[in-house]
Amino acid sequence: MILLVALVAAIVAGRSYQFAWAVIATSLFACFLLDQHRLQPWAYQSCIYALIFATMSPATGRKLLIPLAASVYVYSAVGKFDYQFTHTVGQDLLAAVARLIGGLPENLDATTRARLALLFPAAEFVAGLGLLASRTRRPSAVVLMLMHLSLLAILGPWGLNHSRGVLLWNMMLIAQAYLLMWREPNQQGPSADKSTIDKPTMSSEKACSVNKSDAGESIASWLVRIIVVLVILSPVLERSGCWDHWTSWSLYSPHTSRAEIELHRSVIGKIDPHLAEFLEEDKDGDGWQRLSLESWSLTDRFVPIYPQSRYQLSLANQLCSSNNFDAEIRVKLRGVADRWTGERSESRLIGQRQISQACNDFWLNNLITQP
Repeated sequence: MILLVALVAAIVAGRSYQFAWAVIATSLFACFLLDQHRLQPWAYQSCIYALIFATMSPATGRKLLIPLAASVYVYSAVGKFDYQFTHTVGQDLLAAVARLIGGLPENLDATTRARLALLFPAAEFVAGLGLLASRTRRPSAVVLMLMHLSLLAILGPWGLNHSRGVLLWNMMLIAQAYLLMWREPNQQGPSADKSTIDKPTMSSEKACSVNKSDAGESIASWLVRIIVVLVILSPVLERSGCWDHWTSWSLYSPHTSRAEIELHRSVIGKIDPHLAEFLEEDKDGDGWQRLSLESWSLTDRFVPIYPQSRYQLSLANQLCSSNNFDAEIRVKLRGVADRWTGERSESRLIGQRQISQACNDFWLNNLITQP
């Protein structure tokens, strides 16, 4: 409720209402600490933007927002120059685009289709870099607006039918490209400060309080600058496992690590019927059914599952504790896919003891991965 009220106040009052933006940033950060599942890319981006709006003038904030926005597109594109993307999600996007234009030739081989899928990240990469230069910023903004409009057509209910949150974020990014990249910043003339020059000199007490306020704002703005620099640079560490996938803007890129949870059929009648709805069919007849974390998350939270094996392993550990599972649960841990071959490291955990131990080891050995 606090976040909603602050958001409405900030929208009505604009970026000048800095206290509301500070409340938004603080509320979002608290949400992330309470439940990492809330650390969706749009929420992460909104938190950083709110920090900028809360501590800087529009002109100063714009200088940080442009490279920050550019980094989102660049890292997102780099993550898609990947075997997994070109052979999975990239093919889905390619097929959706092909349907809009009447289809692709049937004689296209797999290699050619994979190369065509690379056109998506290539355009995104070039447009992202183009935002950094004033001469190419407006053409890049046009490319990005067209890209997001295309994604709305591809991912909408008439296409791949993705969640409404994904569609809303694409609409917001269209607005960002127009307001931040296409429109020129307002120019203020030299007379802007005349009113302040003609005013009587302030008392020493008031001047002292203003100076203290300015100093506080300066410290806060510099802290936010440091945070923004870290946000821009840290995604370089994603492939090494030292920074999370979504905080590295790994969007529509299936190379991410994951934990696949399976339950034995002997517990199907004992678990919550709502949870049982997300068990997939036992296709190989071995008695184990995969729990679809993706469907569970979209149904209950209306957002995609947090794409990190560490987080998903913690869910498996929680399932063990809340349902007294032992040998009836197993987990397949899958590492980050190789960029060139798509291969992953895999390990299997069976029972509560192995899952709990692996979960503890994961957190102890990967504290640096906490965003």
